[in-house]
Amino acid sequence: MYSDQTVRSSLSSKTRSDFLGSSYGLVGYILKNTLSENGGVTRGVCLTEGDKLIGINETKNIVKTEKGASANGQPLDVNSLVSMNFWCYPPEFMDVLREGFPHFLESMKDPLKDEYLLPIIADQMLKDGVTYTVLPTDDKWFGVTYKEDKPLVMESIRKLIEAGEYKEELY
Repeated sequence: MYSDQTVRSSLSSKTRSDFLGSSYGLVGYILKNTLSENGGVTRGVCLTEGDKLIGINETKNIVKTEKGASANGQPLDVNSLVSMNFWCYPPEFMDVLREGFPHFLESMKDPLKDEYLLPIIADQMLKDGVTYTVLPTDDKWFGVTYKEDKPLVMESIRKLIEAGEYKEELY
């Protein structure tokens, strides 16, 4: 769940010119703020230079460990920035998706599990010379990856409502 603060920051007047119009952007979450207590998760681990994204590695099965986090037995820096798919794209990005989707369908190995993933598309665009600006956030991500995550997510939403960050009745 994206917090109100993260949404407001990504659209503030200071960052609007970097994220809107013909620019590309990503809100980068700190890995340790995005992990589930109940099992592995997939994240786009970001490589950055200053506020520029220079690469993104879609990493599966990231789990919490006593020392921090790992993926497939390899330790990860829990302070790394990761994608939680809060991308900022101009309208013409839909053309990129339209053009790439037939290639994705042709290369699928398992139609029940294969995904057309934005971090993989973004990484290819980076290799093709597109520039992305990264806006880091300290917000804690919470979402339901496992059914056991639901109580924590419900409690987190309740706290946001009590703090006045979210309305109880959204519609």
